[in-house]
Amino acid sequence: MGAVIDAALEYPSLHVASYIVNLCEQDGVVYNPTKVQKLLYCCYGAALAAFGRRLCDERPRAWQYGPVFPRVFNYLHKGQDIAALCPKLAAPEAVLSLIGDTVKVFGAYSASALSKWSHMDGSPWSYVINELHDRNGVIPDDLISDYFARNVLVVKDA
Repeated sequence: MGAVIDAALEYPSLHVASYIVNLCEQDGVVYNPTKVQKLLYCCYGAALAAFGRRLCDERPRAWQYGPVFPRVFNYLHKGQDIAALCPKLAAPEAVLSLIGDTVKVFGAYSASALSKWSHMDGSPWSYVINELHDRNGVIPDDLISDYFARNVLVVKDA
């Protein structure tokens, strides 16, 4: 595991999504509602793997088109300006850095590519859908954390 974070994370999912959108706009990353969902999922998974804590107060669900945070989905699909909600997230620098790095890496991919990636065999979404047969079920944090620790994060030893 990476840096130790003493404070509880679990920021409002809409605030984290807003912060991600602001990072995208700042860095010229093209996004749409689907990509915001996938980037939020990637940040959530990276935080679980790096800090052993949830990034936001909403857990991703296994919907037909991949991991989805329902509150964020509903907000985005009402056409509201999510960027204005929380331009700055009041989080420790290690958390902000992890979100920034995650958005830089995964932001380079299209929404379609991120959706395909989240559906790959062996992914947490795939397990919930294909093994548990639980469409719309919460994707367990331990599955996400293990998957991101094994397949996404590269921890450098000091």
